[in-house]
Amino acid sequence: MEGDMAERPPLLPDLFRMVVKMIVGGVLVIGLVSCGVGCVAGAGAGGKTAKKEPVAKTIYGNKDSDNAIERIDIVGPILTHAPDETDGGFFSSIQVLTYGYKVKEQLLKAAKDDDVKAVMLFVSTPGGTIVGSEAIHDGVLAVKEAGKPIVAHVDMMSASGGVWSTAAADKIFADHGSLVGSVGVIFGNFMYYKDPVAIDGGLFRGGVTTRGGVKSTVIAASEGKDLGNPFRPMTEREKTLLEASAKEFYEKFLDHVTQYRPLDRDALVDDYGAMIFANDAAEARGYIDGSRTYQESIAYIAGEIGAEGDDWKLVLPPEVPKSPLEKMFGASLAALSSGRMEAAQDAAVCAELKTGPVAITAQSLTSLCGL
Repeated sequence: MEGDMAERPPLLPDLFRMVVKMIVGGVLVIGLVSCGVGCVAGAGAGGKTAKKEPVAKTIYGNKDSDNAIERIDIVGPILTHAPDETDGGFFSSIQVLTYGYKVKEQLLKAAKDDDVKAVMLFVSTPGGTIVGSEAIHDGVLAVKEAGKPIVAHVDMMSASGGVWSTAAADKIFADHGSLVGSVGVIFGNFMYYKDPVAIDGGLFRGGVTTRGGVKSTVIAASEGKDLGNPFRPMTEREKTLLEASAKEFYEKFLDHVTQYRPLDRDALVDDYGAMIFANDAAEARGYIDGSRTYQESIAYIAGEIGAEGDDWKLVLPPEVPKSPLEKMFGASLAALSSGRMEAAQDAAVCAELKTGPVAITAQSLTSLCGL
């Protein structure tokens, strides 16, 4: 057997993640100063190098087996497209996010790859954008159309967009102690500040405190163009239109999950709502097909492809191997040189999650982006 459970995706608390980044960032800067131009000269001394081909890494099972089960991860909030800066590097490996179209691409490749016999979706997500979740769903259908088993394994949580993206899987198993559900749509949290007397301009711009209060004037053409302006309350018409949009997406969510899962639509609306449920309750209602450990889910998939004994292996999607230098610096160097900070990345994540209707738990949205 090769590999171990350490290959599971990193689920680090925000504070610990921040501390690790600060420590590693400091080491990286010191390393760059110590290395100097010698690193650059050494990297280019060998001249042209052969083009590297993507390689699937075996993380569990018999590496010599021809029965490859590809594990594709849906971990953290589900967004849409991955920015170029997230490819490679230490910082990006700690930032736990899922990009729907990247997962879709991985699924499409797995569907066409003759070496891949089945797919395991490793799911630990509070949900996210509808666009990203639907993109993953499209990839799931492609794997099924290729005649390959695809099974979702929930590790701790599959809520909202997690349910949307994996509903069409052949089977959905949840590890013991997981929470599943939250079929619903949330549309932002529109704040209204009544009679504010101070404004915080941020770390570098400072702020202002007044005696007479802060007044805001917006010049806009077209009704609702300044929707979300925190200095005025939302009008009833604006609220009605937004509720209609949220309801439209909610109806599509209901249609989607009841098409692929044995869930009762009326019960979803009148009873279950957007609640999340522990294993037994989730299974009884039709969200999942049972409770299994990580290894038990793998064993089930191995059985589905007719693998006998230990004649199977769990692999990750093919990636171009990185040299030690690329692993050490990679995107992290680009991030440092361009002045990008984690706060900017987090702001971009929240901007996407709060732009329109999303399928994510309200608690997770507040935890990620505050009020």
